[in-house]
Amino acid sequence: MRFRQLGILFAFATVLTASAFGTARANFSEFQCPDPWAEIALGEFVHEFPTMVNSSSGDSVDVIVNAVLPAGWFWQVCQVSSGICYFDNVRIFVDQSFDPDVLRMDFFPDTNNPGVGYIQLELRLADDPTVRRFCTYTLFNGVPEIVANLEVDCTENTAFTDPGTSIVEFFTPVTNATAFDDSVHITPTLDVPGGWFSQFCQTSTGICYFSEATVPIAAGFTDTIRVDFFPGSDGAGSIQMDYFSTNNPSIFRKCGYSVFQGEDGFPSSTPEGFSNPSTVASFAQPNPFDAGTSIRFRLSEATRGDIGIFTADGREVRRMRDVELSAGESEIRWDGKDGFGTSVPAGVYFYRLESGVVSAKGLMVKSR
Repeated sequence: MRFRQLGILFAFATVLTASAFGTARANFSEFQCPDPWAEIALGEFVHEFPTMVNSSSGDSVDVIVNAVLPAGWFWQVCQVSSGICYFDNVRIFVDQSFDPDVLRMDFFPDTNNPGVGYIQLELRLADDPTVRRFCTYTLFNGVPEIVANLEVDCTENTAFTDPGTSIVEFFTPVTNATAFDDSVHITPTLDVPGGWFSQFCQTSTGICYFSEATVPIAAGFTDTIRVDFFPGSDGAGSIQMDYFSTNNPSIFRKCGYSVFQGEDGFPSSTPEGFSNPSTVASFAQPNPFDAGTSIRFRLSEATRGDIGIFTADGREVRRMRDVELSAGESEIRWDGKDGFGTSVPAGVYFYRLESGVVSAKGLMVKSR
């Protein structure tokens, strides 16, 4: 996927927030990121990025800041309705009587030295941490906006493996599509069982890393980042990798990789019977998909039943009830939306056909 400098990050943030927040909590009704970058003259001591946020019923929200700033830079985030500013992660209350409220992200650059600073702001609903929104901000202090074009292809991101598999590898091509040498800062976040380990390696150098690192990518060159899982037992594990250009940190890509190993790797919270062997042939096409996919069944006789769509951890996001399926080839279209009509986030999903006569299950990957 390509992320260009002019406007593309704002579009990415808008799509991400609409899909992630609209699914679980409709009353968190308004959220708008500002332009994701700004230029200021050397010597200015502060720059503000106002972010509109509003709730129709009131919510407690965790504010999480991930900052990559040059030495001598500082930040704060302020809730305009309360007038309180914070210098660390914090939980705030978004009151429905303020329409809208504003979170103001303030940069305090070094007034004597030019540089580029980057902040990612994440908001999570306190009572449902799976509901999240993101904004990103980049400030150019005394330097012109830097041309950058980083292409990261992480369509290879899910594996189902047999018990006892010792290593699982994912290969992610990274291209510096400009005439300038660049470096990519990579930050991994692990969610794996005890006894599992992981690393990522730059294949051109053969160097592997166990925590965040910055790797060089020459102008016009495509390198490959290899993400390695070392499962210590059957189960399920995942890694989230953040990639961004050091030439222009507003060029940002988030990828997720998941491994399901052995019978224990199948989501344990999936409804009973979901992991039983399929009794009829089925598949989704296209897969991976973007806007939607068709689930196809081959049946020896006609039947009626429910088709459930589940996340990788077994949470049902959509149920199509009393679907009529004819003998032979049958096709059901899923538009990639949940039961509230909101597009689901990118990730791994399962479908299951429930009928008194037959059953079927399968995996689908939503690419974006």
